[in-house]
Amino acid sequence: MRPMLLRVAAVLAVGLLTSRPACAGDTEGAVKASDAAKPKVVELVIDGPGAEDPKPRQPFGKTSRNFRLELERIRAIAHDDSVKAVKLEVKSSPGLAKTLDLLAELDAVSAAGKPIVCYTETLDRSTALLATVADHLVVPPSGMIALEGIAAELMYYKTLLDKLDVHVEVLHVGDFKTAYENFAHEHMSEGQAVSIGDILDEYYGQMLSIIAENRNLTTDAVEALFGQIFVDPKDAAAAGLIDAAAYEDEFDDQLRTLVGGDYELVKDYGDVSDDDIQKALESPLGLFLVMQELVNPPKDVVPQEPYVGVVYCSGTIVSGKSQSDYQGNVSSMGSETIVKALQTVEADDNCKAVVLRVNSPGGSAMASDMIWRAIEKVKLKKPVISSMGSVAASGGYWISMGCNTIVAQPSTLTGSIGVVSMLPDVHEALANLGVNVEVVARGPHGDQLSLLKNGPTPVLRETMTRFMQETYDEFIEKVSTGRGLTQDRVRELAQGRVWTGRQAEAVGLVDSIGGLQDALDLARVMAKLPAAAPLRELPEAPNFLEQIQETMGGMAMAAQTTPLEAMLTELGFGNAVVTMRELLEPRAALDPERVQAILPFDFVVR
Repeated sequence: MRPMLLRVAAVLAVGLLTSRPACAGDTEGAVKASDAAKPKVVELVIDGPGAEDPKPRQPFGKTSRNFRLELERIRAIAHDDSVKAVKLEVKSSPGLAKTLDLLAELDAVSAAGKPIVCYTETLDRSTALLATVADHLVVPPSGMIALEGIAAELMYYKTLLDKLDVHVEVLHVGDFKTAYENFAHEHMSEGQAVSIGDILDEYYGQMLSIIAENRNLTTDAVEALFGQIFVDPKDAAAAGLIDAAAYEDEFDDQLRTLVGGDYELVKDYGDVSDDDIQKALESPLGLFLVMQELVNPPKDVVPQEPYVGVVYCSGTIVSGKSQSDYQGNVSSMGSETIVKALQTVEADDNCKAVVLRVNSPGGSAMASDMIWRAIEKVKLKKPVISSMGSVAASGGYWISMGCNTIVAQPSTLTGSIGVVSMLPDVHEALANLGVNVEVVARGPHGDQLSLLKNGPTPVLRETMTRFMQETYDEFIEKVSTGRGLTQDRVRELAQGRVWTGRQAEAVGLVDSIGGLQDALDLARVMAKLPAAAPLRELPEAPNFLEQIQETMGGMAMAAQTTPLEAMLTELGFGNAVVTMRELLEPRAALDPERVQAILPFDFVVR
């Protein structure tokens, strides 16, 4: 048997032949008898944001976890009496909103008497948010500590499009609804600058506060370190930002002293261990179980007792089915997929409450409304709580506004109550290429609705503007009803303006500040369920074969990427690439998908 098949067989056999599955805190198989007396130190690596949606079940490789299960794993460490300490490594930032969720769990680990230690050769603004929670934080004397402020970078494409004789006309309802202006203008509008400036003020203030609280410093002291940009590790230790400027071997000596001698480093806590794999290799059923898993993937187990449903709403909102990228991560939220998931929990009497986990900048207003309607039907039978992640704006707020309760993090981007539409004008480009567009039409206005021949005409502009105003008025009315605010008050808060979670709570657009676990706890309370009531996550993750199909489709799309698109994606402007593709996608001038309830900007924080 080839090595890969051996490993596949081994891991499947572990999952299917053992009497209980691997779970957080279950590391029994990883401990050799000679190591049993050594104290355990768990290595905890945080690398990026982590997927929100349920992860596809893999027939081989490491245990797949979404963000919620990562939080549960840290919670299990806090309650595991065999764990004496945690060795924390922060490779990249999970984002401010998720950082707050992680900090709550890490604080519980430390409070349980399990010190958190961290050695890192580099410390920057983003990783410091988590690394500074360590009870013992060490950077080598030659290490780099770079504490720079935050800046938002946006790219404006009008001049580029002009060179191609392609023009974009943006229609919007709401003074702050400036989405797509980077395709229609050369420079940032004043409204855009004000909105982003307000957000950065909130981000920067939270960043200083988090680091100051982690290290028991004042925010002024932390800001003074930021003023240096590059901070010498010895100076950082003297200022209290880190505990010591020392090398890794010295750090290891300190860790041994902390836990009382040599220790066992537990990597991949709760995952299938190498010893388990070796044992499974001895089973003749391994390959058979692999084939059974691939041909007939197991279904997710539906709780047969009262539970809380968790419906993940991630990505840009579109009509149809949700889509995943070539890495298996959800890239767009399809209204058809989410409505089906909501209908599932609505129909199941064992589901007593629903948490809507929203991470979305919005998208299609019509698709957002389809999801809103499905939520309204669920609310007739059971409470629905919106848990806002990093962003739940515009369409993301549309699907949240009717929930019984909205919970957001202080840094969540939300609100953006407004609508926008982008009309491409390529008729000059076609003419310059020698393409003559002829139109034969019947009915009023004839060829006045042909974008290819005429670009946006007065008739088309007036029609789109009227439809957008009606959509905006509907948005206002539903916010008013869902939030118990007068329509006049909602109009004051609307206009496309983006609010942070802290600001949104102050003006009544959200109910409370908290993370995913807070929302889950609240759902159990509202449904009068015990604290340990099970959860069911929807939409279900694709099985292995479905994931392979989606991966192949994503690879085919990636193969069509131009050098310019690849460069923009690498720089962090992948959403702009998607928008450019949609801009040139042939569709009817009055396609309802043109009316978008979407976050008015897409920027990269450096």
